[in-house]
Amino acid sequence: MTRPPVAVAGWGLAAVAAAVAPLVATERQVYLLMSVLVLAVFATSFNVLLGYTGLVSFAHGAYYGVGAYTVALGALHLGLPPMAGVALAPFVTAVVAYVTGLIALRATRLYFALLTLALGQLIFLVTFQWRSLTRGDDGIHGVILPPALSAPVPRYYALLALAAIALVILGLVMRSPFGATLGAIRENRERTGFLGIKVKRYELAAFTLGGAFAGYAGAMYVLVDRQAFPLLMHWTTSAQPIFVTLIGGLSNFAGPAVGAVVFGLLRDYIIRNIEYWQAVLGLVLLLIILFLPGGIVEGVQRLARLVAGRGGGPAAPPVADTDREPAPAGRRTP
Repeated sequence: MTRPPVAVAGWGLAAVAAAVAPLVATERQVYLLMSVLVLAVFATSFNVLLGYTGLVSFAHGAYYGVGAYTVALGALHLGLPPMAGVALAPFVTAVVAYVTGLIALRATRLYFALLTLALGQLIFLVTFQWRSLTRGDDGIHGVILPPALSAPVPRYYALLALAAIALVILGLVMRSPFGATLGAIRENRERTGFLGIKVKRYELAAFTLGGAFAGYAGAMYVLVDRQAFPLLMHWTTSAQPIFVTLIGGLSNFAGPAVGAVVFGLLRDYIIRNIEYWQAVLGLVLLLIILFLPGGIVEGVQRLARLVAGRGGGPAAPPVADTDREPAPAGRRTP
């Protein structure tokens, strides 16, 4: 299966823009771009659950925090280099996500979401109370980075490489038969089970994969802010990738990354220029979700098709978007 030329051109343009951005940005803007890279990986990992499998989890922030604490605790107690902690974080978080997933996936739909909320808060409370290990609500600050990453621009390129690795791996997995099976589960869980597919196993695999890359994003966060603290695991952190995914579009693999860019830049601008920034940011996000229910990516695709159709001559037949999941299983065509 090949990607359409528009998708290839879009990813190529994004790669060029990301590579050139720190050369023309101020130091503050470079740090902002680093946070956007972290958010893009975090939201894409969440979309493995929401967009591809149809699972709404409120424990994703907990796995993000576990990844951050893997780097911070490794540096504090074991003297591990931060990059070693980054490499270790997805494996540690995968184990935590697998164990908690075994519990959470005993329920479905709303009860599953509530159970993930409870498990996530349990992880948060353990981190908050275990002061001898985690320093409690004080957190761990001042993680020492290697000299090569002390300057903002080299650190940005390191994070860009880490983000690219994560997105490529997730993209390949989601375009594989495994990703197609998750799409079938999302559309009709019961009918997929009737086909002989072990639905629970695939959901647990998706839950573990999403949690692992959430921990990877949390480890990247430590490279940006050089700290880890319990609020990273709070359920409110899990709300952020939900908003980002809805803004960009959960039906397209690029949606969370686009949503991360829009959300990160928009939030920074509003916070710096408007006093009641929470209300304004909430209103803007609400308008985007109401008037672009499919997300920004789908809105741009529709606009491009509309412009192409009016551009003189007959409109070309629509091309299947291979970034989307396959057609819903079992849905009848009118």
